[in-house]
Amino acid sequence: MNRRELFKCASAMAVAGLLPQVAIAGTNGPDAADKGPRETLLLDKGWRFHDGDIAMPVLITHDQTYNAAKAGRALGAASPAYDDSDWMEVTLPHDFVSFQPIENGTNVDQGYRRRGIVWYRNHLKFSDADRGKHIELQLDGIATFATIWFNGTLVARNWSGYNSTYIDLTPYVTYGDSDNALVVRVDATAMEGWWYEGGGIYRDAWIVKRNPVHIVTDGVFAHPVKEGDEWKVPIEVTLNNSGTKDKTVQIVCTLLDAEERKISEGFIDLTVPKLGNAVGKATMPALSDPELWSIETPYRYRVLTRATEGAGVWDEVTTTCGFRTERFDAKTGFYLNDKPLKIKGVCLHQDHAGVGCAVPEGVLDFRLRKLKELGANAIRFSHNAQSKELMDACDRYGFLVMAENRNFNASPDYMAQLEWLVRRDRNHPCVFLWSVFNEEPMQGTKAGYQMVRRMSSVVKSLDTTRPVTAAMSGGLFTPLNVSHAVDVVGINYQQSQYDP
Repeated sequence: MNRRELFKCASAMAVAGLLPQVAIAGTNGPDAADKGPRETLLLDKGWRFHDGDIAMPVLITHDQTYNAAKAGRALGAASPAYDDSDWMEVTLPHDFVSFQPIENGTNVDQGYRRRGIVWYRNHLKFSDADRGKHIELQLDGIATFATIWFNGTLVARNWSGYNSTYIDLTPYVTYGDSDNALVVRVDATAMEGWWYEGGGIYRDAWIVKRNPVHIVTDGVFAHPVKEGDEWKVPIEVTLNNSGTKDKTVQIVCTLLDAEERKISEGFIDLTVPKLGNAVGKATMPALSDPELWSIETPYRYRVLTRATEGAGVWDEVTTTCGFRTERFDAKTGFYLNDKPLKIKGVCLHQDHAGVGCAVPEGVLDFRLRKLKELGANAIRFSHNAQSKELMDACDRYGFLVMAENRNFNASPDYMAQLEWLVRRDRNHPCVFLWSVFNEEPMQGTKAGYQMVRRMSSVVKSLDTTRPVTAAMSGGLFTPLNVSHAVDVVGINYQQSQYDP
C-alpha cells in the first residue's frame, strides 16, 4: 500500500475536512508538548464546489469600502460567513473540465470542453493542542490560476497549473470550536499549453502541522555523488523557526539501505533565527561499494533527517536517493554508471482518458508498467512538472526522467516556478536532465540566450549534478542562441540538421 492509499484508508474513519485523517509520528522528546511529532493530514474530503464565477459585491459607501480593504474582511464567496451549503460536495483530486459536455465553439486542444472560473470551499477545525505549531497548507496542483483565502484574508496567488503552492497558515488559524474557512477561486480560462490541461484542484491537498523549529517543505537535498573511486552524500538542510526565540539545534542525517540498516551518518549544528530560515550543510562519510540505481535494478536508499535538541526531536523527514552516475559524450553517447545506454524514451502528458488530469495512482502505475513492457527506459514529461507520486514511481520502476519546466520566462514569478521544480525533484535518482523550455520562438535570438542563461543559472544554484537542456525546434545555427547556454542541446524534429 502506497502513502496516498494509506492516507485515504485512514481518512474514511475521520470527519471530512475537520479532524486529523492520519498522523505520521516522529520521535517524541522529553518535552512532548513543545516537541511533538509532525502530522501530515490529507485534505481531499470536505470540499464544496461551485461551477462558475461569483462576483464580489459592489461597494457603494465609505464604510463598505474601508472594511473591504482590511485583512480578514474578504467579501462574497471568499468571506468566512458565506453560505456554501447548496454547493456540490466533491472529493479531490477534482478536474471539473473532465465533467463538462463536448460543445461546439470550444477549444480543440481542451477536448472541446468548456473551461472557466470555479470556486472551492472547505471548513477546518484545529484543536487547542495545535497552538504554537507551524501549520502549512500544501496544494499539489491547481489548474490554472488560483486565488486562495483563509479566514477572510488573501494568503496566496498561484500563476501556474503545474507547480505546488505551500502556504503558512499559522498567523491566521483559530483554535478550539472555531471554524476556519479555506476558499480557492480557480481561473482556468487561461491555457499554458496546447494540450488538455483540465481545471480545478486536480491534485491532492494536505495540512502539515510541525513544531516551531522544523524542516521546510522540500528542504532536504541529499543526492549521492562519486569522486574518484569513492562515493559521498552531500547534505543540505533548510530549517525554519516560527517561534519567538532563536534556537540552536543539531541536525542528524542517517543513510539507510532498503532493509533499513544504518549505513552512514552526518551531523550539523545550526542556529535558526526566530521567524527566519537557516541552511546547514555537511557530507556523510564516503561509501566504497553501494548498490547502484539503474534502469534494470533501481535500488533506492533513504535519508532520515532529524532536527534534534538533546534527546528531543523537533522534526524529521525521510527522503529517497539513489547512487548512480551519468554523463553525455558528444561522440559516443550517454553513459549511466559508466556503461553506455541507449535512451529509449517517450513523451508523456499527465492526463488519462475518463479522468482528465485527476489521474489515480493505480492508472499511473499501470501506465509505467506498460511502458516497461514496451521496452521504454526513459520519459520526457511534456511539458511540465508532474505529481510527486508519479516521480516516486519512476524512481521505483527505473525510468530516466527529463524533468521539464513549463513556462519560458526569466521574470521573478516564473523563475520561482523553476526553482520550486528543482527543489522538489532534485533528490530523485530518476531525474537525469533538467529542461528549461520546449520549442520557443525566441530560441534563436540573443534575448532567448539571455533568458536561458538566467534560467540555467537558477538550476545550477540548486543542483550541479545534472545537465540542463532545452528542446529546440529551430534557430540552431544563429550566431548566438539558447544552445550556447545549456549543457546538452535538445533537437526536436529537424532530422536533416543532425549531421551539421
